[in-house]
Parts: sequence; structure tokens; C-alpha cells
Amino acid sequence: MRLTFNSQSEKEVTFIGDFLLIFKYRNFGVSTTFLLGYYNVSSSSFHYNTRLFFVVKRNRKSSFKGYSFTNDGKKVPDDYIKQLLIELLSVDNPSNPEFFYKTLGSKKLSAIFRQKFNIIINHKKIHRLRKELNLVRYYHRHPKHPRKRPKNHDITRPNQYWESDIKFIPTKYDGYIPILSIIDAFDRSIVGVYIGNSIKAKDFISTVRKSIEFRGTIPNNLIIRTDNGPQFKAKITAAFMEELNIIHEFGYKNNPNSQAYIESFHSSVQHEFVESNEFDYIDDVYNYYISYIYFYNNLRPHGSLNYFTPEFVFNLFSNTNNESNEIKSIKFNDFIVCVKK
Repeated sequence: MRLTFNSQSEKEVTFIGDFLLIFKYRNFGVSTTFLLGYYNVSSSSFHYNTRLFFVVKRNRKSSFKGYSFTNDGKKVPDDYIKQLLIELLSVDNPSNPEFFYKTLGSKKLSAIFRQKFNIIINHKKIHRLRKELNLVRYYHRHPKHPRKRPKNHDITRPNQYWESDIKFIPTKYDGYIPILSIIDAFDRSIVGVYIGNSIKAKDFISTVRKSIEFRGTIPNNLIIRTDNGPQFKAKITAAFMEELNIIHEFGYKNNPNSQAYIESFHSSVQHEFVESNEFDYIDDVYNYYISYIYFYNNLRPHGSLNYFTPEFVFNLFSNTNNESNEIKSIKFNDFIVCVKK
């Protein structure tokens, strides 16, 4: 009687004698690859049928320690971290800036735990604990745009390069409400906002004026890039820019990547603000958006800023002292946002 093996890849019968000959000549130094080809035996079949026929099972211990550490080396149990997560993500009032913590991913929450609670915790563990608490928010992945933004500005300080654009927020009874926002590309701070039933050139001009006053900067050679909307191309806008010696640039048509910073902010607004709230009237948009802007500037870690907040980066690079910057943050609600009802 001849013993045979079935080859898995080629589905053909292989005699055990071929395996024995391969073992024999391999001991004399002949290449295994050459022998497998000579006897027409597939590599997977040879190694599968000559494997050891026992498996050693090891009792694998859980890699979850059940605790994390603070910056000074103290242990913090996972149950306490879960309690902090529940408290952090259970705010239901959109007028409270902490309401928008629930829109953040695990990496940003990990940074918040380091900065706010002094707890060193990996974003993977944050995600695992959120899954256990059923607090993971669904996120729809968007395909990356193939075109890249032209890097034609070397941005080295705040108040050097701003971008501005308009986003429309849907409401139940007041239709779509336009919001004009101005972002500083260096520290990602939102320096100016205008909310109204419509936005005209004079509204854009007044928002730029108040943004300059709010930041306490001299607008000499300040660069502001916008799209080609009628508010931005108006003659009074051009005269205003020339009066203050502001360099006004226009993005490429049909290319949002030429205004990548403000478009990225509007993406965050859509994901973290619009999708988390329902608005009946313009007043709802105004009240909730003020709360969100405070959250974005002062509480939200920013990935491109090494998970620091825009306020922290601005204070770090600003020539003014921290006390004056703190006062500016408090006055933001009444000073920057203009509402036309």
C-alpha cells in the first residue's frame, strides 16, 4: 500500500516517497527549492504535510492593566477614567461649550485628559473605554482630495495670513443662515464671525475691522484670502483693503484647496456643530455658534497644532501678555459676533 498526500495548491496526489527523497537529498545540502521543483511538489503542501502534529497552547494574560498614570506617577483606575468620560461627554446643553466634547475623536480626548485632568492615557485606550461605555460616535470617512493646496506663503507668526469664507447653516423656520468666519492660518484661531440673514460687502468690512481690533494688530501687509464672491469683489471692499494696506488675495475658482484653512474649519463646523444640533431660528444658530467658537478657540485640541488649542498657540507667540489675552477671550462673545436680524 502506498501512502499519499493531497497537495492543497495544485490539487494533485503526492507520494510519501517524494517527501522522503526531498528530506534525504536536503540533508546532503541540496536546495529545498530545487528539490520541490524537481519533484513537482508545492511549497505550501510540503510544509503543511511535514509540520509538527501538536500545538502548544499558552494561557495568554490580558494586556489591560486596569489603570493609568498621572504626570506625577500616581495610579488612576479605569473606573475613575470611565466616570470622567461619562461626565465629559454627557453635557446636553449646546449653549455650554463643553457640549462639543462629544464630537471629538479619541486622539483629541487623549490630549484633553493630559491637559485638563493631568492623566497620561493613550488614544487607543480612550477608544476602548468609549466602546465599553457605548460612547463612540459614528464618523463617516471622506475620500481625500487629490489636489494639493499651493504653498505660496511662509507663515511664521499670528496675524500674518487670514482666510475668510461663508458657510450656510440650515434652520427649520428661517431657512439657511449664512455665517462669515475669518481664521488665522498660523494659530487656527477664529478671529471674526458675522451671522445674519444676508452678508454684504459692508458686513465683511465691519467684521474685518473688528477682527483687527480684537487681535490688537496693525493691518500693514496683512494677507486676507477669500473666494470670488460678490461681497469680496465689491469696489468698497477693494477700497477698504487699499486704505488699510491689506493684501487681498482671491482663491482659484472651483478649487477649495486654495483656501484650505477655512475650508478645514468649515468641515469641523459641519461635523461637530451642524450634525450635533437642530436649529429652529436664527437665534438658535447665534447662541449655539458662540458656544462652539469658544469651544473651538479655547478648549478643542487641534491636530495640526500638536494637539494644543488655538488660544494656547496664539498666547505663546503673541507679543502681548497672557492677562490681556485672557480678557480678549472673555470679551469674544460680545465683541466679534455681529448679528443682523
